[in-house]
Parts: sequence; C-alpha cells; structure tokens
Amino acid sequence: MAGRIQRWRAVFVHSVAATAMCSVALPASGQGPVGPSASARQVDSAYTAKIKEFLQDPRITTELVDHLPSSSTVPTPLRFHGRIVGTPGELTYAKDIHRYFEALDNASPRAKYWTIGKTEEGREMVVLVIADSTTIANLEQFKGDIAALSDPRKTSEAEAKRLIGTTKPMYWLTSGIHSPETGGPEMLQELAYRLIVEETPFIQQIRNNIITFITPVIEVDGREKQVDTYYYNKKLPPGAARLPLMYWGKYVAHDNNRDGMGQFLSLTKNVNDFFLQWKPQVMHDLHESVTYLYSSTGTGPYNDAIDPITVTEWWMMAQVDVQELTKRGVPGVWTYGFYDGWTPNYMFFAAHTKNAIGRFYEVQSYGPDNYEVRPPATTTSREWFRPNPPLPYIKWGPRNNTNIQQSAVLFSLKHFADNKSLYLENYWIKNKRAVERGKSGAGPFAWVIPATQRRKADAADAVNELRKQGLEVHTANTAFTVGSLEVKPGDYIVRGDQPYRTLADMYFSIQNYSPSNPSPYDDTGWTFQYMRNVALLPVSDKRILDQAMTAVTAKVHAAGGIAGAGAVLIVDHTTDNNLMKFRTTHAGVRMQAAEADFEAAGRSFRAGAFIIPAADRAKLEPTLKELGLSGVAVAAAPAVKLHDLDLPRIGYIHAWQRTQDEGWVRAALDSYGVPYTYFADIKLRDGKLRAKYDVIIYPSVGGSAQSHVAGLIKSGSTPLPYKKSPATPNLGANDSADDIRGGLGIEGLTELYKFVQAGGTLIVEGSTTTIFPAYNLTSGITVESPAGLFARGTILRGVVIDRTSPLAYGFDAQMPVYFNQDPVLSVAGSVGLFAGGGGGRGSALSQNITPNAVPLRISPWTFGASDSTGTAMPAGGRGAPAGPATAAGSAQSGRGVTGGTGAAAGAAAGANTVGGSVFGGATGIDGSRPRVIMQFPANAGDMLLSGTLANGEGLANRAQLIDAPVGKGHVVMFAIRPFWRWQTQGTYFLGFNAILNWNDLDAGR
Repeated sequence: MAGRIQRWRAVFVHSVAATAMCSVALPASGQGPVGPSASARQVDSAYTAKIKEFLQDPRITTELVDHLPSSSTVPTPLRFHGRIVGTPGELTYAKDIHRYFEALDNASPRAKYWTIGKTEEGREMVVLVIADSTTIANLEQFKGDIAALSDPRKTSEAEAKRLIGTTKPMYWLTSGIHSPETGGPEMLQELAYRLIVEETPFIQQIRNNIITFITPVIEVDGREKQVDTYYYNKKLPPGAARLPLMYWGKYVAHDNNRDGMGQFLSLTKNVNDFFLQWKPQVMHDLHESVTYLYSSTGTGPYNDAIDPITVTEWWMMAQVDVQELTKRGVPGVWTYGFYDGWTPNYMFFAAHTKNAIGRFYEVQSYGPDNYEVRPPATTTSREWFRPNPPLPYIKWGPRNNTNIQQSAVLFSLKHFADNKSLYLENYWIKNKRAVERGKSGAGPFAWVIPATQRRKADAADAVNELRKQGLEVHTANTAFTVGSLEVKPGDYIVRGDQPYRTLADMYFSIQNYSPSNPSPYDDTGWTFQYMRNVALLPVSDKRILDQAMTAVTAKVHAAGGIAGAGAVLIVDHTTDNNLMKFRTTHAGVRMQAAEADFEAAGRSFRAGAFIIPAADRAKLEPTLKELGLSGVAVAAAPAVKLHDLDLPRIGYIHAWQRTQDEGWVRAALDSYGVPYTYFADIKLRDGKLRAKYDVIIYPSVGGSAQSHVAGLIKSGSTPLPYKKSPATPNLGANDSADDIRGGLGIEGLTELYKFVQAGGTLIVEGSTTTIFPAYNLTSGITVESPAGLFARGTILRGVVIDRTSPLAYGFDAQMPVYFNQDPVLSVAGSVGLFAGGGGGRGSALSQNITPNAVPLRISPWTFGASDSTGTAMPAGGRGAPAGPATAAGSAQSGRGVTGGTGAAAGAAAGANTVGGSVFGGATGIDGSRPRVIMQFPANAGDMLLSGTLANGEGLANRAQLIDAPVGKGHVVMFAIRPFWRWQTQGTYFLGFNAILNWNDLDAGR
C-alpha cells in the first residue's frame, strides 16, 4: 500500500472542483513536501525520526506532517517538553501547553499570546494568534476591518468590496472542551510551531493570507484532571479497576458543550466574549470519538436559521478534507453520517449565531497508549459519504491521531487562505441578508419583551443574557400600537434589522422536528421564551422599526421596591427566580406563605405570596430594588391561612458513577444563594440523615434504579480513591473519597427511606425519580415505557391540576416544560393511557429523503392566556416564528398529534412498567397515596409546543410532578427536568417551591 501511495504522489493533482476549492500540488516520488528540496530545507532530524518511530501505520500520514522543520530560535515541542507530540504513554498538562505557547510568542514575531478569561477554578484560558510578522504587528487594523464587514448598516458596499480584497479573514481552532479527548491539545502545539517556522509555499500561503487563532484547551480544569487521572491509572497493576474521569469542570462534564444557549459556564462566556471581540469567520473545534476522521456536515435537519451559504461552506470545506486525504491514500476520512446540525447549544454555534462558520472534527482517540482498532461493518462499509472507509483492522496510536487531524487542519487552512476573498464576501453577504430580513423580508421585524410582565425580573434577566450574546436591544420611548400589540414605554424591543438577528431567529422560533428525520443528536426543542416562561412577542408589522426607541447600553433591572405604608410587607409570588435570592439573602427574617389567593390594598395576590410581618423596610427595600421585585406594605396581614417559609438544612447527593447532569441543579442553587451540603451517594450508608438535613436533593444521574443502588461496581478489594494528593494535585476540588465504589447500596437506600419516614423531604428528578417506585417505597406510582413514544429533548405543555399545592405556588394553570423521553409516571387512580397506538418513527425498509415536507402539528401557546388547553394547529415550517402559525399541511399519521381521550385506565397494551403491580401493587409500605400536581394533557394533540413528539398518547394524563407522602415526609418527584442545563429558568421555581415549603407540602390537601 505504501508503495502505491508513493507512485501515486508522482501524479499531477487536478483541481478539487470548479467551486473555488483549491488543490494542493504534490511532490514527485521521493521528493519532500511541496516547496524547497529536502537538501535546501532545514529539517529537525531528531524530531522527524521520532515521528516515524511512533507512527503505527504508514498510511496515516501526508507529506505535510511526516517531518518537522528546524529552527535555531523557536523551540520545538521536543526541546521544550522533552518529547515530541504523539509520544505514546504521555500527556501534557494545559498549564505546560500554555507555557509552550507563551514561549512561541517570545521566540517569534509571527505569534502573539494572551489570556481570554479564567475558569471557575481559577485557571486561565488562552489564545495564540499566528500570521506573518506584519500582520501580527497590525492585528487591531484587521480586527477593525472584520468588524466593518460584520455590520452593513455602517459599511458601504464600496468599502466592503475594498476590504474583501485587502484584509485577512480569521480562523479560530479550539480543542479540549471534552477532557477525555486528549489529542487536539497535543497536536495544536506542533501545528503552531509548524505554522510559525515552516517556509514551504504551502505554509507561507496560510501564514501570509489568513490569521489563525488557536485555543488549545477550552476545558482547562478538566484537562488537568484528565492528565492526573491518566498517570494515576498508569501506575495501577494490570487488572485493577481504573479511576474514571470525574468532574471535568466545577459543574458539568460532557454538557460543557451544550451551554451555547444558556452560557452559564465560564468557558462558554469566555468563548462568546472572544468571538464578539474578534469575529472570526471560522470556528473549528477538535473532538475525538469516531474512526478515523469525520469532517462535520451532519445528516440534517439543519437549523433553519443558518444561512444556506453557511451550509454550502460546511460541505465545501469537508469535501476538501475528504478529497485531499483520500488522494494521499489515507483511509477513513468522511463526512455526513454523524451529528445533525439542528440544536444551537453547542459551543461552536457561537459562530453560527453570528453569521460565521462553525465546524468540527471527530478523530480516532489519541490514547495516549498505542492500541488496535477493529471497527464493526457499519463503520467499514463503503458508503456515498465514506468512499474510502476505515479498515477492518489497524494499529493506532497518538502519532496516528496527530498526523491525520493535523493534515486535515492544514488542508482546511490552505483552502481558506486560497479562497480568502470568497469567504470574506460570503461573510459580508450573510450579514447583509440578516439585516435585510428585518427590513423587507417575511419578518418578524422585531420582538417585544414587555418590561412589566408578571415575571419582570426574569424578563430583565433574559434581556441581559441576549445582550451578552451579541443581540442589540432597545427600549420603547413612548407607548404605541403595532397590529394588536400595545407597546408600553420601557418595553424591550429586539429589532429584526441587525446582523445578529440570526441569533434571534434561532432562539425565538418554534422548532418542528419531524420524527422521520434521522435520530436527533441532542434536543429537538429549545424555544427561548418557552424555556424561560417569559413573554417575548414577535411583531409582523414593519412600522415598529420607525418607532422612537433607545438602545440599551448597560445591564437592565426590572423596577422594584415597596409601595404603600404599613408594618406588613407582601411580595407576590410571581415565580421570578429572584424571589429565592430574596429569601436566602434575608434568611434570618421571618417570612410566611399565603395558602390561597387573596386581595389586599386593592390588588390581587396569588397563593404562595410572601408575607413578612413586622417588616424592616429600610433593610428589605434595597434588596427588592436590586432584584427587580415589588412589595406592598399594608397595615395588617391578610385574612388567609399562612405557614412559615422555613429555610431547610439541605443535603445534596451526587453519584460517583456519573457527574454529568447534577451540576446544573447546583448551578441554580449557587446562583440564587441556596446553601447546601454536598456529598456522595456512598455517604448515605452512614445514616442519621434526618438529624443533619431537612431536605435532600438527589438530581438525575442516568441509568436504572438498580444502577443507582449499585453505583460503581466493586471488583476486588483494592480501593479506588478520588482525592487530592501529590500524584493527583488537581483532583478532589468538588468532593473526595477514599473509595468511590459501591453506590448508595441497599443500606443507603434504606437510610434514605428512613429520612423521609422521619419527616424529611426528598427531591428527585429524571432518573432518580424511578428509585422509590422501583423498590415499592412509594405507593401507587408506576414507571412506564410506552411503546413507540418519541419525545427527545422537547418542550411540551404542562398542566397544573392541583393549584392548591405549595409546589404550584405562583404558576399559571399551564406552562411550557422540558421533557426528554422518560421517566413516564402513572399514578394509580388517574386516567390512563389511550389504548390506541401510533406507528412508531417510520419504516426501516425505506428512506424518506424529504422528511420535512409534512411538518408536525404544533399546539399553540399564548402568553397571558395560558390557562386554555389550546387546539392543535400546523406550525409554519420547522423553525416557525413564535406565535400563531398558519402554514398549511396535514399532520403526520401516528406522530402523537391526534387526540387520544385518555380513557383507558392503567398501562396501555405494549407499555412496559416498573413499580405498581410489578413490585407489589398500588399500595406502598405505609399505605399513603401520592398527590399529582402536574401532568401531561389528556389529548396528545395539545402536548407539543416546540420540538418533536411521536405517539404522544403514551403520555396522556401521565404525571409530570408528584408529591408522594411517605411516613411523616414527602418525596417530590419530577418526571420533567425543571433544572435542565441553564435554559429552563421558567420551571426553576417548581424546585424552589419544594425547598421553601418543604415542611408544609400538605397545605391545600
């Protein structure tokens, strides 16, 4: 094979295509890389010899990376670290990668290094920029040029044409967001050196025509933990259990690449800030998970807000990667068959929301130990998108990983440099088109966020978040009416005629994901205003653009304070999350909750309103103003039943088997000042829980009830510690243990049950909701698996059926909720599943090549009138603007859009169950009965608000929120995910209500 490759390299390489994709000329047989002859160029012989030594298969190389040029002034990775990139059995800490990048800056005028922010644990994120020395000296000029091309409202067509011909585009390479994917940060060190030192025409074309930014490690905290973990495991004897990687960052693991919309994590904020400052035309993120290299395009459906030009750019770049490596005989380089391109929560969507190009690679793992790869036939088959597939067997190692992805990156950079004017022109056109859509397109022409809506503090928070991500927001100067919408002075307006309206289209639209599409890679629905439960109203009347308005230039605050006079203060329960912050800020102040609606001082207040007797106005009013909350002072407490809002002692459980999701709940508690004691599931076995805690929060872990109890399996008697030590200085930041194995065990489960029996409140969500029903510790609750149900990461209608429960305080009768497939909870005595069924997700014997031709029917949602069930109606395309949609099209058969009446009790035929009769019937150990607070609608056609749903009959009347009494205590069970990522702020207070009313949950029964 190697001989055939060398003979082929003597052949002239034709152009890639007539689409301006450049080819790379190849050398004749026996010749070195393109450019000077081997005798003329300076090669680092020691480094080059190591490249050849460590490469596990000669087919995984190109003439671009089979050597390293030498330099007398710029240190190679070998000179700096004492080893080359791709050395088996070695990894580099982020702090040392950063030191190397700083050394490159110090050694060469072609590089510049700086920090772009810090992580939660205080480590620095960095960037290294590489170009010719003149460009580096004039970076601010090029930054200004790109800013001009980003805003066609300020730049003329003539000036844009000049800039397209003279300035340089920017390409940002990032890596290391997923800490176990170790190769990108290593490879980027060698790439940086090569781009600085190499003098071949190939590299000079890159260096002289584009500006390359490199951030080698995005998740810096996780990288240090990964390197610690690798070297710890390396010292263990063969056969011993290996320590998993825990806690990449302070809060989440893999979900750090799902924070693009919420932008809670420091790494996401730093990436967003850098992008807004420099506005690179390409953001290219490096990952590892497939065989051997995938260049992203995706299977679709593509996000509707992405400009079609960007889609063509994805394919153009990916085809260059596939073709150039395939021409050189490198197997296993492909595109299309991975990921979809739908959900905007990935980090690299920072590019897409700003009319740039986001792309990524997935590469066979770095290791760093050498290993063998034997992929299945589904990976090695020749397909249209994989013309030169991976081999049935290959020896792999870190040098293979380095060679294949560095070669691909270099081909992409060269293509970008050769076609810089094309990409700059495309960028300019995309920004122009975004502005034009808001002026003369189909609209919306603006979106209005009423400033005085019921959840005004959360509305202000939403405005601040949108501004941080780059959207321009204005406030109305005077009152005016557009269409049927009355706009008040101070209402927030997001104009549609701005370059980053792409972000608005992406966030505010209603998603319509046909189940006939390929399986989604992540969530299918994310509508911003639904997840936050704030009114954000699209405006289809173009006249709004002519109204007087003022740009918002600083953080906004909702109006707050105290009206009236008197010793008693009433703060209505609006479900604004800042109410929780208000309570925790004044933990020592007695506050009570009204158990029913009431009127006072000529105003109406909802059940759950905060009543503060003998209120210290001077102390409380500044906090209310700061938090955007309003209080009313009255002479006497209202004549309504009250109970104290006692702040509980909170225990917070995490599971050592998975630290992925629970951090989002911690994020909410931390942000709103809720104190808690954090401990692992294995500590439950120690008992005496009720003496220490009033409330225990046990967030979703994933897996079955039995896997929660089992935890990490104990194999052998050797402990598996997770803690800080001289050998592992980066571990143990969040929690530590001498042995992380064993889970809560039956002993811990028993102690948890005893805690509730003794009067404690247990709050569970997602997978942990199934534990008590599975072991028959709660009565009348069955966990079901409805046949054919498809509800992947979607926004559905939540119906509050018991508004007297403290868990529902402050909420409307209905609300949008996030649900992701399971758990499905049935409560004995409630209306059961509709016995009819749908047809699943389509036949496997045929391929639907137009899955979006017939959209799902979306149930309408109107803020301010959400107590009605609504009638199913078709949505206006897959990304229809929020509000009533009118596009024609019949509903897809069997997709959960026609109404089951929900009349059949119990589980429908074909549904699998856990709990209930399987584990002993509807009566629990103490004979208590559960209280359903929220449930799905009876009619499947009323369920879907945004996202996807098939066979929704399986959810008919199923519980979303249950208060299950056990002994003297309660288990608050969420089938929905109230704290999903940093996106579902609209349902946070369901959890906060459980905390604030933990010892009064029987109110209203």
